[in-house]
Amino acid sequence: MMMNSGQTCSAATRILVPRARLAEAEEAARRAAEAIRVGDPRGDVDMGPVVSRKQFETVQSYIQKGIEEGARLIAGGPGRPEGLERGYYVRPTVFSDVTNDMVIAREEIFGPVACLLAYEDLDEAVAIANDSEYGLAGNVSGVDLELARAVARRIRAGAIYINGGFDFHAPFGGYKKSGNGREWGEYGFHEYLEIKALVGYNPG
Repeated sequence: MMMNSGQTCSAATRILVPRARLAEAEEAARRAAEAIRVGDPRGDVDMGPVVSRKQFETVQSYIQKGIEEGARLIAGGPGRPEGLERGYYVRPTVFSDVTNDMVIAREEIFGPVACLLAYEDLDEAVAIANDSEYGLAGNVSGVDLELARAVARRIRAGAIYINGGFDFHAPFGGYKKSGNGREWGEYGFHEYLEIKALVGYNPG
């Protein structure tokens, strides 16, 4: 989620976890976020600034909105990381107790902000995943590979990464408001082709 300071189009902004394991997920997310070193990208750090003042202010407004909506901060929050008084640095932020009707769950923040959403069963998880105007990419994690694949098939997104898998030969592109067409792989060539139909029959 925090790669490229959260400015990755396929970032896993909504992290769905079983409600029975929410506390465990919160602790794991907190530790991961707090371990991220933020600073000058020319140095020994994990994350640099967001791209501009405008984007910094946008991300800050979303973090404040999440607090106002009643989401619970697990890590990070408003303002810059400690020791960074200048620059467009954002604190790696994780919210829990997020519901899918909150702005921070429904809109693309495009910054280092992750939301934990709890579900009771896989049907509810799929319903939450699909309840979005966007459908560029998603992730499914699980020890049962066949079950993970079954869940992935039900999610309306152009790419689903199972247990962190990734391949530049696979086609990449979205459903719904996430864009049309595909890049990468064989399907990426289709964007540069025109299809011509020859339709007829043999009169003999």
